[in-house]
Amino acid sequence: MFELLAIPVLAGSAAILAGTKKRNVDEIAIQKVFKNLKVGAVEGKDFVYPKLIATEEKEYGARYVYRVPLGLPKKVLEPIEEILAATLDRTVEVTFKKWLYIDIFNNEIPEKVPYRDAPDKNGWVIPLGFNEKGWYFHNFDKTPHCTVAGTTRFGKTVMLKNIMTYLIEHHPDDAEFLILDMKGGLEFSRYRNLRQVVEVASNPSEAFEALHIVKVFMEQREAEFKKNVWSNIVNTPITKRLFVIVDEGAQLAPDKFMTKEQKDMLAACQHMLGEIARIGGALGIRLIFCTQYPTADTLPRQVKQNADLKITFRLPAGYASMVAIDDYGAEELPSDIPGRAIVKTHEKKTIQTPYISDDEMQLRLEVHRVEKPGRKATHRTAIEDTIVFE
Repeated sequence: MFELLAIPVLAGSAAILAGTKKRNVDEIAIQKVFKNLKVGAVEGKDFVYPKLIATEEKEYGARYVYRVPLGLPKKVLEPIEEILAATLDRTVEVTFKKWLYIDIFNNEIPEKVPYRDAPDKNGWVIPLGFNEKGWYFHNFDKTPHCTVAGTTRFGKTVMLKNIMTYLIEHHPDDAEFLILDMKGGLEFSRYRNLRQVVEVASNPSEAFEALHIVKVFMEQREAEFKKNVWSNIVNTPITKRLFVIVDEGAQLAPDKFMTKEQKDMLAACQHMLGEIARIGGALGIRLIFCTQYPTADTLPRQVKQNADLKITFRLPAGYASMVAIDDYGAEELPSDIPGRAIVKTHEKKTIQTPYISDDEMQLRLEVHRVEKPGRKATHRTAIEDTIVFE
């Protein structure tokens, strides 16, 4: 009897000892990295290194909290993450907010995350993806606009379908979508008859017509807000949100080979998108602007400046990464893992975005499919007959 009881006790003790040994190895490695990189500062006559003040067990691994010497330059801390990750052969995250936090993770980011695993959240929230710390979410009522960049076939359009599916499933009566599918309508035309979709434009001419209707709507809503002394939709009784999705925004960039009429039309499209980014957020419009290869021409300045959420999948060059997220890194994302992305707000995170197939998306949203009237003489009339913002 005693022997049977002793087995789990000994096993538990072994696990505790293993965990303690692992932490000791980590602490020693961190101290060696501090010394080798000369991470420290002179205090009095001594050269002082960061001092460990706490070790915290987390679901994802262990967190080591250090007090750093006064006057330690931030740039001295920057190499720690890469060196520690290589030393320990594990994923490491280093952050500095008063204290120096070093997180050492037990697991890697998975190579595939099914959409069905995404947790349910209230509010205008979507799951951006999963990393070593768990699920990472975004709230469109806090940050209304975002840009998405990435080479073709790495997950950009799948992310749009994730966002659209999640919002419709969680806000079936309040989420509305106007989609500029500049791939000829190949990706989103199949969803035109969802009751939440007000229109799918499939070429620049249709995009111009659709954006003009949004512009008129913005003017009407501005007048409504002024009348009621409202400044932001989150503080009003209005429950609906309009999502303007642009898939492949480079198609709306004027080019030198075009006629003057074409250039003027596309310039007007970019101007209206800039207006949506500049004032649309407070009025309940959320802009999601995507492009394969971001440049100053394909990513309008007003859109980028007013999109505080920036997402990028793999890009071929560091220059494109700098345009997309104001930082390098997208060019280093793995080329054999579709869906791996960098999310940039006030901080930068690497995540694996959820995967949803077209079949799964259509199956989930089939209940929302309705018969809509056929197109009239002009596309603009069709939009005016179809669009319902209230």
